[in-house]
Amino acid sequence: MKKLLLLFLLVGQSVFAQQIEIQSTKLVKSTESGDFYFALFSPKGTYLLTSSANYAGLRQIMLATQEVKILTQEPGAGYDVKISADESTILFKKTEFIKNLRYTSLYQYSFTDNKTVKIENAVREKLTPAFAQNKPVFVKNKSLIKSANVIDSEITPFINIEDKKMALYKGNSKKILTPSGENESYFWASVSPDGKHIVYTTAAKGTFVCNIDGSNPVSQGKLNAPVWLNNQWIVGMDDIDDGSVVLSSSLVAATIDGKVRQILPAPSIKIAMYPAASPDGKQIAFNTEKGEIYLMNINIK
Repeated sequence: MKKLLLLFLLVGQSVFAQQIEIQSTKLVKSTESGDFYFALFSPKGTYLLTSSANYAGLRQIMLATQEVKILTQEPGAGYDVKISADESTILFKKTEFIKNLRYTSLYQYSFTDNKTVKIENAVREKLTPAFAQNKPVFVKNKSLIKSANVIDSEITPFINIEDKKMALYKGNSKKILTPSGENESYFWASVSPDGKHIVYTTAAKGTFVCNIDGSNPVSQGKLNAPVWLNNQWIVGMDDIDDGSVVLSSSLVAATIDGKVRQILPAPSIKIAMYPAASPDGKQIAFNTEKGEIYLMNINIK
């Protein structure tokens, strides 16, 4: 009788912990029209940006019609691309090798006139794009570059990785954060929609969520490529590889306090990778190892 009661309690706790309901999972784009990786929702949820497996090029997928538009074919364009809040402009980088040295330049694409403009010539330094009230800004050589019409209050918090550490930019200030230790290598870092928390991953210790000032880091265990689902939930992937090939990968959602961790199963899909969350937190886009894009509709209870 005691064993039955214990089993009932454990099952009850498991059910109670299931706070995300998967309503449907549907294929958005197959590989018949190319491969699609690293999806990114536009700020209003109108379209997705996708790239290739090696981050070359950018393609727009309109979610209402599934129409695909090629925006650029430049190498490196899909890595760290940014979209303005009004969805009218994107910032992307071009990576090239000159005399065996890697150079990066920065471009702006406008959906208004379908034109691409270079805003920073090829440099050896790392370039990190961002937007301030729909105006482009970027970090170059560990300094924020902005035009005269950008005021400090328009620069909302964002993270740039510098010397393997997190640099928090906000307004006219910059602060180096190392919540899991100064000797750790930090990556996959981003600020929550409300600007109160940071999710980040370290090479040795996995993924964490901390306060915006770097205090109170909470371990999330293995949760690769984490993104914000809303202000209280993050979603990432638990992937396994043999050193060169991904063998399996599942989507995993977790609360920022580390108390709830939930696998989000995608039926018949063995490898679900690199999730992206819609602005309203009701959809998760992800790619398979083949380059298919799926859309998962969820309900957060």
